[in-house]
Amino acid sequence: MTTAPTGAGTPGTSTALLDVRRLRKVYQGRGRAVEAVRDLTFTVGAGEMVCIVGPSGAGKTTLLRCVAGLLGCTSGEVVLEGEKVTGPPAGMAVVFQEYGRSLFPWMTVRQNVERPLKEKRIAKAERRRLVDDALEAVGLAKVHDAHPWQLSGGMQQRVAIARAVAYEPHILLMDEPFAAVDAQTRADLEDLVRSLWKRLGVTVLFVTHDIDESVYLGERVIVLSNSPTVVLEEVAIDLPGERDQLTTRSDPRFAELRTRIYKLVQQAKDGYRPAE
Repeated sequence: MTTAPTGAGTPGTSTALLDVRRLRKVYQGRGRAVEAVRDLTFTVGAGEMVCIVGPSGAGKTTLLRCVAGLLGCTSGEVVLEGEKVTGPPAGMAVVFQEYGRSLFPWMTVRQNVERPLKEKRIAKAERRRLVDDALEAVGLAKVHDAHPWQLSGGMQQRVAIARAVAYEPHILLMDEPFAAVDAQTRADLEDLVRSLWKRLGVTVLFVTHDIDESVYLGERVIVLSNSPTVVLEEVAIDLPGERDQLTTRSDPRFAELRTRIYKLVQQAKDGYRPAE
């Protein structure tokens, strides 16, 4: 995978790998309309790790599904690598929270990771190399012939991550992927994602409800308002690039950033919105 330079772009410029422009999503049904997302504009630069947080029901998953091409936009647009997203883009992979539903229980770990590569019509020898590399990267090389139901929740999520990595995406979307695992496993998976991000140079857009997680992982945190959703504020995470669970989380700057984002989320819960 080619490593891309890090750096956020601005709307409409070529430096943005992902450009979300005035995105609006309205759900229609049973004689009523629900405006989930009102006006979202932000960019993600090539090689950047950006986290998104906001109150429950703020439209985080709706946003991610629109970015992934799984939901159509009511208005506005999502542009990936200069092309408007009208369906699931070839250069994108998604890891969802419900990893158990995304894995095929009758397939082995290797077969689960390999399946999207077969659909991509990659040659057998290259598929084997990509799967081997991905399983090694997530620490599952020794259980490649196990079935998902034989693994712990954390290991199953590693399979889902390996499948995404093997696909060699330009951008990886992650929708609260660690919400269903215990605290220690979550910490391990956070470190895994950061190590893969740095090693592969892949762009990551990570949605989470956990404020501490967003500060630990991200280079920027985008805070969303309550529904109907707009961007409340973007917070630059000026922590050292090298991070670990003990040193980073005990850094006074970590606490300052966490407090700032927490206050923004509380303001969003209370209905605060920027002037439109």
